[in-house]
Amino acid sequence: MRFGRMALDSLISGALILIFVLPLGAVIQQAFSGGWSSFVQAVMSPIAIRAFELTLAISFVTAILNTAMGLLIAVVLERWRPVGSGALDAVIDLPLAIPTTVSGLMLVLLYGPVSPVGRWLTEHGVAVVYTRLGILFALLFVTVPYAVRALQPAIQALDVRQEEAAWVLGASGRRVWLKVIVPALRHALGSALILTFTRAMIEFGSVVIVSGNKPMQTEVASVYIYGLLENYDQRGAAAAAVILMFLCALAFVLEARLLALLGRRRAVRWAAAEGGTRHV
Repeated sequence: MRFGRMALDSLISGALILIFVLPLGAVIQQAFSGGWSSFVQAVMSPIAIRAFELTLAISFVTAILNTAMGLLIAVVLERWRPVGSGALDAVIDLPLAIPTTVSGLMLVLLYGPVSPVGRWLTEHGVAVVYTRLGILFALLFVTVPYAVRALQPAIQALDVRQEEAAWVLGASGRRVWLKVIVPALRHALGSALILTFTRAMIEFGSVVIVSGNKPMQTEVASVYIYGLLENYDQRGAAAAAVILMFLCALAFVLEARLLALLGRRRAVRWAAAEGGTRHV
């Protein structure tokens, strides 16, 4: 029994090293193979900085919009259950079931200048394909399942009695949402926000199709890294990849710290309220 467990632990450890540790180590080693000065030079070029700025900005907007949309969709699926909710639940996973390059192609065919929708938008001064707006549409499409699936279990686990008590005490719908439902969903909302944010930051397939990949304008970090590889600049690509991985890891760390801080503040308020009630 002990030998079998040791063998299983060794197998799992070996698989983790082979799948995660070695590839990560190879990227880091390549990024710093020319020294610290070479790494800084690779990630501080104007094109690289602009690519990361655009990636962070559009990913943040995507995370905010899709977290709000994911909350609405999850509430509809779990609370209202209208006719056709089963079909909607299946459609939510569509972006996960098709290649992301196909997602980008779908957007090009829908919003491109040769389609009726694209022509109508162009006539009204709105360009989608090969613009930042097109990147936003692509990221919204690709990341919405992450927000919905992160929020659905939390909504299923909500205690409806707390909401009913708030209604009985005369709370308005807005107050019930802000004081009862949203605080109970804070961890799920944080997870949805970070999952969509980090997923948007690393998206490549749909963005490379719909953005036009114009440096300093519509080139995001993942496409910038691919461009460096096409030009045989492996060191620069690895350096940019390290920065992208660091930003994703930093987002998860900040989420954990923020949720922990919110949890402590709520516990302090709860203890203060309990103390005041007992004093009375």
